[in-house]
Amino acid sequence: MLPLIDRGQGDTALVMMHFFGNSHREWLDVIEHLGAAHRCIALDLPGFGDAADRDGFDTRAMADQVAQTIEALGLERVVLIGHSFSGKVAMVLAARRPEWLASMVLVAPAPALPQPVSDEEREFQQAFDHSREQAEAFIDGAIAQPLSPARYHDAVEDAMRASPEAWQAWPRHGSREDVSVEVGVLEYPALIVVGDQDPSLPPRTQRELVLGQFAAPRLEIIPDHGHLLPVEMPQALAALIDDFVGHDGQI
Repeated sequence: MLPLIDRGQGDTALVMMHFFGNSHREWLDVIEHLGAAHRCIALDLPGFGDAADRDGFDTRAMADQVAQTIEALGLERVVLIGHSFSGKVAMVLAARRPEWLASMVLVAPAPALPQPVSDEEREFQQAFDHSREQAEAFIDGAIAQPLSPARYHDAVEDAMRASPEAWQAWPRHGSREDVSVEVGVLEYPALIVVGDQDPSLPPRTQRELVLGQFAAPRLEIIPDHGHLLPVEMPQALAALIDDFVGHDGQI
């Protein structure tokens, strides 16, 4: 089972996965704003956070470990929440049509198709040396709004402690994987949230490469925000999730 935190209660579990280079800690403020009425489970994916020593860095292997964790917890109804690279993991997992999956919330998700990445961004990712200087540059380059000091500290520290092997696996392999045929068109209710200043997976990418994998997606574009919405706007994101889940995933 993957390392996780488990807060709150409720018949539906919100299973949260983090962005590339981070950990469950990106969801802490969102969970606080959601309150005890929701059961929130935030995972560390292999190679990151408290799972930095875990293997299994490709998209399907990560989906396997998330599924095993959900089943080990005995969850019967789940809203699967993915952010950035874990959005691709969420889509692969949803394509298996697990009985427990009710709906999905994807925050600036990576597409099931190969992700458009600039040469400059890919070179930076591949040359990343886990120093504080580069970790700060990585986080600074992803945001359009300042983070709280605590969350900025966590984000930088998580980038520094990520497994080098897991870090390299995404720009070299994971972001290039084409799992679009495997994913197909997902019938689950899906809320997709993206900042209009997102430098990596902006609204245009969502419209062109992500929305087509869903039968009836709802796209929310957030003005003046970047890639790290769970830490840039935790209260507003919690409100969007609460509304979506409260309406039973209806879009």
